[in-house]
Amino acid sequence: MDNNLIYMPTFRVRQQESIVLKSFDFGNNMYPLIEIVKEHDRARKQELQKTFEEIHNELIMGITAKFVFVDLPIYLKQSGAVKDEVVAFSFSVINDVEKRCEYINRLSPSSPKAIPVISSYLFKTGETGTIEKQSSLLQPNFERLAYRLFPVSFSVDFEIVKNLVRPNDYIIIDLDQITPYPKSPPLRPIVNALKDFKGCCKILLRSAINTEIQNVKLDHGQVVFEADNSHIDTDIMAEFGVNATGDFVGVKKDDLTAGGTISPGFIYFDAVENQYYGYRADIKELSQFENKIVPDILSSESTIRMLASIPPYLSNNNDGYKTLLNIKSGEESGKSQAKFKKIAMEHYLYCMKIDIEKGKLHQTNDV
Repeated sequence: MDNNLIYMPTFRVRQQESIVLKSFDFGNNMYPLIEIVKEHDRARKQELQKTFEEIHNELIMGITAKFVFVDLPIYLKQSGAVKDEVVAFSFSVINDVEKRCEYINRLSPSSPKAIPVISSYLFKTGETGTIEKQSSLLQPNFERLAYRLFPVSFSVDFEIVKNLVRPNDYIIIDLDQITPYPKSPPLRPIVNALKDFKGCCKILLRSAINTEIQNVKLDHGQVVFEADNSHIDTDIMAEFGVNATGDFVGVKKDDLTAGGTISPGFIYFDAVENQYYGYRADIKELSQFENKIVPDILSSESTIRMLASIPPYLSNNNDGYKTLLNIKSGEESGKSQAKFKKIAMEHYLYCMKIDIEKGKLHQTNDV
């Protein structure tokens, strides 16, 4: 089986994520998963607007990775606070099995690099037979498929997927924010089923940073206990019976709601401890990034630890860390909340790359 996957970073196709997707070299052991949540990446004048397939084929082919998983995520909430273009795309495309497959098939020029992601509609609409239907509609155009399963309908969906997967396909088990404790009663049957199944590569996906965490409530310079990164651990992966792991790249998987107030804060990943530390402003001004948050991050114990590790997690090859240094020296502005999301992702990805190089993070169980 042609599979080197160890880590699957998961991105929404949004501005900062797209910048990182295009600039980072994912190497041979990281295959990113992109979640397409709206028809167009950004608003343009009507005559200049690109088509869905132009935008996303260009993005996929521009990513320096062996493969890219592509999902039009079924799990998204469609509450009134969610951005209009996200809700419109969900209702018009994602909620309709055939329409969703039609859109994914428009990305077939990116095959074999693109790997479509299939999920069951059982917990969303109550429809049955949707996994088989998507598989039959997508398989003619793509060499590989991935099946993303959720605990809520796992017992039903896994029995179907077991009979559909080919050796080069993938199974993604998405725990969302569930603590990855394999012996807990809700997860035990899932773990047992995954351990018994050897038909393809299995990936554990989790959102490490609780969506309830707010910058204003962070304890400055202290561990963020609501952020749990324990899935980035080969022992946990082995206990789950999976071969690879994945998450949302050191940032919060938000609900895609419109706008928000300025709230300077930063959740900093300490790769030595595999923990997150919180940094927040004293006042709601963007200058706090430059005057308080960045200096305190750079002088922190976490930074000292990561500089001292061999090889170091922090160096000029770590674009996130490099940006923090540039902000401190005044070479570039730090007055941008969006920029710090990009810094967090770049720093986290580089740390994962080092862990893979060191052999700290590796494939578990034979693929």
